[in-house]
Amino acid sequence: MWSNYLGKYKDWLLCLILIPVINTINYHLTYGTIRWDWYTYATYFIDTAQGFIAWWLLRVTIMYLDKKMPYEKGLSKRLIVQILLTNLIVQGFIILATEIINALYTDKPLPIKFYTYNLFIFFIWILVINGLYIGIYFYDEWCSSQKMRERDKALRQTGFEVGLGNKKSHIPFSSIAWFFVDERTTYLITQTGQSFVLDDSLNKIMPKLPEELFFRLNRRYIVNRNQLLGYKKEVNGKLAVEFGNETQPNNTEIVSRITAPEFKQWFSLTVHSV
Repeated sequence: MWSNYLGKYKDWLLCLILIPVINTINYHLTYGTIRWDWYTYATYFIDTAQGFIAWWLLRVTIMYLDKKMPYEKGLSKRLIVQILLTNLIVQGFIILATEIINALYTDKPLPIKFYTYNLFIFFIWILVINGLYIGIYFYDEWCSSQKMRERDKALRQTGFEVGLGNKKSHIPFSSIAWFFVDERTTYLITQTGQSFVLDDSLNKIMPKLPEELFFRLNRRYIVNRNQLLGYKKEVNGKLAVEFGNETQPNNTEIVSRITAPEFKQWFSLTVHSV
C-alpha cells in the first residue's frame, strides 16, 4: 500500500501533509506566544510556500544524486554528500528568500536568532526528510528484490517454453546448455544435444532466464553456467570463454572488454552452482 504513495518517489501526498505540519511545529518552537491575526496568517502562508519550494529543491537534489552517485557505489560517501549538499541548497534558498521578503516589507535586519536558532531547526528537519527519502529508496529496492525473487521462483517452477509442433512444452533450466543465433535464427540446445528453433531474439529470451544460471556472452550466445570450464584473458581486455561440452560448435567464445568485468563477477559468484 505504501508504495502507492512513496516509492520511488511518489511522495506528493507526504509533501502536502508534512510541510504544513513542520511549519506549525516550527511556529510553536520559535514563538512563545502566537497571535492569530492577519500577520501570523500571512507569514504562515509565506513560510509554507517556502517550505514546498525547499522540499522540491531537496527532492531534485536527491534524485540527481541517485543518478550520479548511487548508494550502491559507496553508501558512506553518498550519505555525506547528500546531507551536505541538501543543507547547502535548502538552507541557502531559505536564507535568500527570507532576506528578500524581510527587505521588501521591513526596514529592519533579520534578528540574529534566525541565523542561530531557526537555521538549526531547519537543519534538523532537513536531516529528518533526508532520512525519509533514504528509507523510501531502500524500501523500494527491497520491494523490487522481492518481486525479482517471486519472478525467479515462478521461472524455476515452469522452465523455458518451446514449441513442439502444435504443442507447447517446458524444458527445465538445468537441462538447457545454451541459446545461440545462427544466420538470424535463434536456437535452444539442451545438454543432451537436442535443438529447438525459437521465435524470440536473445534480447527477449534473457529476461526470462534465472540470472545466476545464464549469462549473455555476446550477440550470439547465452550460456548455462554448468557448460563453462573457465576463461582466459585476450588482447584489449577481452575474455575467451571455454565450453566444456563437446557438442558446442566452437570451443571458445569471446566476451567483449565492456562485458568482461560483469562476466568475471558472475562467474566467480556462481561457482557453487556447477
